[in-house]
Amino acid sequence: YVFRTTNGGASYSKIAKLMASDAGSFHSFGFAVAIDGDTVVVGAYGATGAVYVFRTTDGGATYVEVAQLTSSSSDRFGYSVAIDGATIVVGAYVDQGQTGAAYVFRTTDGWSTYTEIKLTASDAASLDMFGYDVAIDGDAIVVSSHGADDAEVDGNNSGAAYVFRWSDASATYVEVAKLTASDPAKQDLFGGSVAIYGDTIVIGAYGDDDAGSGSGSAYLFRTTDGGATYAQLAKLTAPDADRDDYFGFAVAIDGATVVLGAWGDDDAGSKSGSAYVFAIAS
Repeated sequence: YVFRTTNGGASYSKIAKLMASDAGSFHSFGFAVAIDGDTVVVGAYGATGAVYVFRTTDGGATYVEVAQLTSSSSDRFGYSVAIDGATIVVGAYVDQGQTGAAYVFRTTDGWSTYTEIKLTASDAASLDMFGYDVAIDGDAIVVSSHGADDAEVDGNNSGAAYVFRWSDASATYVEVAKLTASDPAKQDLFGGSVAIYGDTIVIGAYGDDDAGSGSGSAYLFRTTDGGATYAQLAKLTAPDADRDDYFGFAVAIDGATVVLGAWGDDDAGSKSGSAYVFAIAS
């Protein structure tokens, strides 16, 4: 469903209900969604997996399905989606025995035609779940791999995230960084969620257990050299963190504002959930 406000956010009205042109049982259409300007992207990871692209040319009065993106070689294609302008990123974390992959689609004609680029981690391994979540801003793409192992902590699923940047020289995306937590631990699931805005990346680690098993955390990274290197700025935790809150399960960033979801928080009853807003100091 698409909602829009005309009064600065005081209220929202439903303007469209979107459905796939080939809708079917267990397609899971709507599991992942993203929007940029007049374009809406919807993931449907069920069955063989697909992503649908809708566009409006009349201010939202109507939306038309302009493309269906698929990949014959991957499972859970469409589990995560992101869009920036004429570029869409799709996660497929079950690809190749849960090694995972991400797919980038680029168009120059409003999705009548497009090119596809497949991204994989430089150190890909089985069960890494690369592509569990994806994010894009400009020429930078972040792909999570929350099943990745860190040999230093002798445990599975400490997690990682990878940063790719567009290279004009090679006309493709190049892996420029692998991000891990400064304090990795078994089952932290670092990379369970990712977001990017400009030079700043937010990565959720909802399995972190600093305040009890599954209390959760998130990490901020920033580049000051155009993406050549990234440094960890901060580790965020909830002020009332508790066991099984899963803080960091969802993350978002815009400007200096970061929002973190904690669906397991039980302030209003078991698993009632909450979200936390942080301001990044300049």
